[in-house]
Amino acid sequence: MTIFETLAPLVILIGLGVLLSHLRFLGKEFIADLNKLAFWVALPALLFRSAAHATAPNEQTLLLFGILCGATILAAALGYGCAVLMRLPATLWGTLSQSAFRGNLAYIGIPTLTYSLSSSSAGGMISTAVVVMTLLMAFYNILAVLVLGGTHFVQMWRPVFTNPLLISGLAGLAWAASGWPLPAFADRSLEALGNAAVPIALLCIGGSLSLKAIRGRTAAIGLAVAVKVLLLPLLVWGLGIWFGLGPAKLQIALVLAACPTAAASYVMAVKMNGDGELAAATIAASTIFSAPALICALWLTT
Repeated sequence: MTIFETLAPLVILIGLGVLLSHLRFLGKEFIADLNKLAFWVALPALLFRSAAHATAPNEQTLLLFGILCGATILAAALGYGCAVLMRLPATLWGTLSQSAFRGNLAYIGIPTLTYSLSSSSAGGMISTAVVVMTLLMAFYNILAVLVLGGTHFVQMWRPVFTNPLLISGLAGLAWAASGWPLPAFADRSLEALGNAAVPIALLCIGGSLSLKAIRGRTAAIGLAVAVKVLLLPLLVWGLGIWFGLGPAKLQIALVLAACPTAAASYVMAVKMNGDGELAAATIAASTIFSAPALICALWLTT
């Protein structure tokens, strides 16, 4: 499958969401409800089923997770350090750092991998990606609390126990560890819901994309986006080559690293008294500039 064939469905569906929102065919309330459907039902079904079918993590999977964690820490430190050196207001440091490392793995990463992987290896690789993504999302929450200035145990773990994407992924991993097969009726029901997750998620991104949020704070937004969709993938690529990550695992690593800033960064910034406007602007800008980053990620690993 060519890079164009991989990314074209994502671009088309996101663009369709933008168009339908602009034409007011999809109203704000409907987009919000559609996002709830994706966040609470469709994506959890996809993640639970994929994780439930996953095999025990092998050495390469653990290496993949370790590389992503290491690169994430470096990106967080780089974003924070550059914000300090650029003499940006201190209130922006933590938010900028979080926006520079927290990727939209469920809404962009998994759909991209779903379209990019060959049919012969898609099932196993998607399961591997879901395992790594679930663990990485938990790591994101902990690191986000630290860079935003929180140290309380409840602050650190509440997002883990209230995020349906994390819960479904962890529950799926627990089911896989039990060795029990999924009942056929449950497996088919989850498969049907999971198949709807990708188009729903992409339409939601398009429908909620706001270019107005990009205006202002150009330096901070540019720094966060550069670290997120340029430097972080380069770090992951370098570490993956250095430590001998296999081709399929390297593709997973690069795609996850090249994802735009996650919408959860806005929620976390607001909850932790960070800068919500900067987070929202970075989400919008990185979503636009992640396209060439994803193209490069697929080109390097195809």
